[in-house]
Amino acid sequence: MAAFDLQEQEQIDELKAWWSKWGRLVSGCLIAVVVGYLGRHAWQAYQNNQGNSAAEAYAAVEAGVEAKDPAKVRAAAEKMRTDNANAALTPRAMLVAAKTAFEAGDLDNARKSLEWVVANAKEDALIDTANLRLAAVLLDQKQFDAALKAVQGAKVASFAALFADMRGDVLSIKGDIAGAKAAYQEALVKLDAKAPVRKLVETKLNALGA
Repeated sequence: MAAFDLQEQEQIDELKAWWSKWGRLVSGCLIAVVVGYLGRHAWQAYQNNQGNSAAEAYAAVEAGVEAKDPAKVRAAAEKMRTDNANAALTPRAMLVAAKTAFEAGDLDNARKSLEWVVANAKEDALIDTANLRLAAVLLDQKQFDAALKAVQGAKVASFAALFADMRGDVLSIKGDIAGAKAAYQEALVKLDAKAPVRKLVETKLNALGA
């Protein structure tokens, strides 16, 4: 990391403290919204693409979520990955498994589930969701370059602002203040004026002295 003046170092320290306190919650909430949206469409995708076995397997994943049992969720999702790898519901199950693992502090298993989705999902929105979530996991693991690579470019236009915001988070923690500012500014340009996350991005940008 390059040498920074006192003001820049204070900004970096503030962002690190902010991420330590709020980062996991914020990123979790953002992805929860996306996963929730995808989940609402999962049944339609099942009807169009799969048979009863995939739906029954996915029900076991949901049962694990209801029971608040990450191990049960992961086991059910892994069974889907093995038995129904090509089912439209399987990447969704792996996203749910990743989310529950992340919330339980199991970053390694969260990462593995997300990497599988990135490599195997057929829907661009699912791949973007997984990459966005993967970047948050990698940031917690201090794998900054890998996190930046995960959100290099969105496949779906509606994810572009969230990708830019995540790049800003990674760059700010990494210590690249100029890069973080540019990323947050890009996110603001791409966000709708009424987007709920807009205020959060503005707050992070202001914390960097912009």
